[in-house]
Amino acid sequence: IRKQTAARTEQQWRLARYYQTEVQVMCSMELEKHLNIRLNHCQDDNPGKCHEFPSASNQKRKQTNKKAPAIVVPPKRIHNVTGAQVYLSCEVKAVPTPIITWKKVTESPKGVKLLEDLPGDRVNMAIQVRGGPSKHESTGWVLINPLTKEDEGVYQCHATNMVGETQAEGNIKVLDHSRNKKPNPPGSEDRK
Repeated sequence: IRKQTAARTEQQWRLARYYQTEVQVMCSMELEKHLNIRLNHCQDDNPGKCHEFPSASNQKRKQTNKKAPAIVVPPKRIHNVTGAQVYLSCEVKAVPTPIITWKKVTESPKGVKLLEDLPGDRVNMAIQVRGGPSKHESTGWVLINPLTKEDEGVYQCHATNMVGETQAEGNIKVLDHSRNKKPNPPGSEDRK
């Protein structure tokens, strides 16, 4: 029984060692991919047996397929009234797939352009990003509900990947809902 237990423990140790080696190999490959360096992996129990991973020159060949973000569909100009639900959207294409963020463009009292990261602390605002509609594309939205006068302004869709970045701007114009209501004709309340 002791021999079987020892054999089983030895087998478990070898399996654990094998999986540890596989994890090290995968991590080494991932590290090389991101840092563009050449790594060798040698097994501790057999230092003469090393696995060589692809060199940086192979990585450079793969990089030729990479493309900086390009706005496919920019955000639009929106006009709506306070209390409404509105959204701006932005489609971006890039390789690798881009990351989209939204900012509101404001101006300081001294005329300096400021960018506020969204959604920030705004309870009436949500940001969503999804992949698509095509391969290597991302679509991002900023949803505002309910729309307030403070939401009026310029909104920037910002897209970035490891190759570059770009942005496009949309605009939201807010009309005060109470000012746009037509007054009831005289005596209309009496007819109800």
